[in-house]
Amino acid sequence: MLKGRKIIFRPLEPGDAETLQKWYVDRNFRLGYNEYASVELESIKQEIAGSSGNIKDPRVDKVIYMVERKYDRRPIGLAGLRNIDRRNGNAEIILGIGEKELRLAGYGVDILILLLELVYYELGLEKAYYSINDNNGLSLRSAISFGFISEGKMRKQVFVEGKYVDLWILGLLKEEYEALPIVPKWKRRYPNNK
Repeated sequence: MLKGRKIIFRPLEPGDAETLQKWYVDRNFRLGYNEYASVELESIKQEIAGSSGNIKDPRVDKVIYMVERKYDRRPIGLAGLRNIDRRNGNAEIILGIGEKELRLAGYGVDILILLLELVYYELGLEKAYYSINDNNGLSLRSAISFGFISEGKMRKQVFVEGKYVDLWILGLLKEEYEALPIVPKWKRRYPNNK
């Protein structure tokens, strides 16, 4: 279990299937979180059963966590890493806040920092990257304001809601992360986030 300022990461559990299904059918959630195969309950249960990988196992290339609000342990979203490339030192971050009323409540920064702590210090990687569809302006602006740098745009890469949209790739190197003003403040306040 990993702890941030306002959130906790925990492994997915079989009882989470209905919550995930509720989020997966929400259009706005799907704009930001695209790491799901189906909205069918049985498929989601299989997804959960297959998500119990240990991040320290070198064969694991994806981990997904349930994000809970710290003070009441309410599930609010999902966060994880995929395409973990230990040889080349990078991983893609993925996240989505499923509870509509909490999407602009300040949880995103806490989730990002915890994910980046995993990438840089738990896995010892050099770079984290984030792929964001062009029709998800809020996530794109949030990532850039956090400190991610645009590395390119893949034109008409993703088919969403009946049309092709561009896919932005944004990256953040370890030294860029460490230079962000928010990081030392966060670490001073939450030195033992595990």
